[in-house]
Amino acid sequence: MKRRDGFTLIEIMVVIAILGIMAATAVPLFSRYKQRTVGSEATVMLRQILDAEIMYFLEHNTFFPNNQTYIVTHSGASAPGGARAEILESLNVAVPVGHLLNFTITGSGDSSIDLYDCIVIISSPQNSFPLFANGDTFIRGRVDKTGKRYILGNSK
Repeated sequence: MKRRDGFTLIEIMVVIAILGIMAATAVPLFSRYKQRTVGSEATVMLRQILDAEIMYFLEHNTFFPNNQTYIVTHSGASAPGGARAEILESLNVAVPVGHLLNFTITGSGDSSIDLYDCIVIISSPQNSFPLFANGDTFIRGRVDKTGKRYILGNSK
């Protein structure tokens, strides 16, 4: 009997079918893991910024930015101009660019009534995709002058 090298058409079709089934199950899992990664990064960054705001308040008796709002988008655009560099210089926190997250930091204070707080919102661009399993497209945190942190907008 003559021996032939190679694979039969049936063997190749079975392998292609198995690879197709594996790919069909891997794509939804991949998007879920990506969602978890971006949501985890948002949570970690929120906690870092809030902790840095507490340290800033202890040194300056006001939150950064004082009665202003700083915005840094996922593409690197910022308002006011140079906001990312000012955040790094003032809070010693590097706001990442290109990570599918937008950052909004608002520090407010009114010394006449002794009311100070800081609100940080981290969101997906234009709230276009959920960061968490419950469908939230943002996470919001607030810290007050006593150092108490409030974190809203995630399923944990």
